Amino acid sequence: MGLVGRNGAGKTTLFQTLVHQYIADGGVVQIDDQDTVQRPELRAQMVFIDGQNLFFGHYTLLRLADFYQQAYPQFNAARYADLLREYKLNGQRTFGELSKGYRALVCIFLALASGAPYVLLDEPFDGLDAIVREQIVKLVISEVAEHQTAFLIASHNLEELDGLADRVLFLKGGTITHDYKLEELRQQAVKLQLVFPVGQVPDIVQSAGKIIATQGRVLTVVFANYTPEVAAAVSAAQPVLQEELALDLVDLFKAEYIHPKNEEVLKNA
Repeated sequence: MGLVGRNGAGKTTLFQTLVHQYIADGGVVQIDDQDTVQRPELRAQMVFIDGQNLFFGHYTLLRLADFYQQAYPQFNAARYADLLREYKLNGQRTFGELSKGYRALVCIFLALASGAPYVLLDEPFDGLDAIVREQIVKLVISEVAEHQTAFLIASHNLEELDGLADRVLFLKGGTITHDYKLEELRQQAVKLQLVFPVGQVPDIVQSAGKIIATQGRVLTVVFANYTPEVAAAVSAAQPVLQEELALDLVDLFKAEYIHPKNEEVLKNA
């Protein structure tokens, strides 16, 4: 599952609240309908490694396993050591000595070895090269397939997330505004490039669609629910040009957060 939102939307704060780094002003965090405040031991079912507040920079990689074994009863030290060997990492090196890419990998190793069924990843691809990003994606996919571990991944790398997530939550104004199952969405949503006669932007475009880009008279429009009725109404408006384009997560992000205001679109058209 992906978690998407603009900078400052509260993605990291949500993670920190789920694992009780922050105490919520209201609401409740539940696992299997059980309150994690009343039953704090349930928090061991979630693992979140806060990259902004790491305490273990001067400890060796093998020493990190000792800390996590105290917090996670199911921590698999042998698996963690195997992952270090697989990626040719010396367990006697300190975490702070590693490059950003290898630090990201070690955090993934700790999360996978924790034995927690719910893994929270906050910007796991941020600033990493293509090879490390690919390695993280492979580790996540393998973990889901072999252990049925659930991942909640907050990321601004929407292209990477698009190929990884089955489901995406949009966080806006402190609220989950949309919960998209991507395969279902792609069966009912379309992205169209449209050109209409000068000065006209039909009502159907403004009511049923979201304009995510304009270039001269060319409008790029996302219709989240492109029903036969909507299609008929668009056709009845007699566009000079109508072309369907591939729809991706970036388009949904633009439609949710940065689509132009109608008056600006009318002016450009």
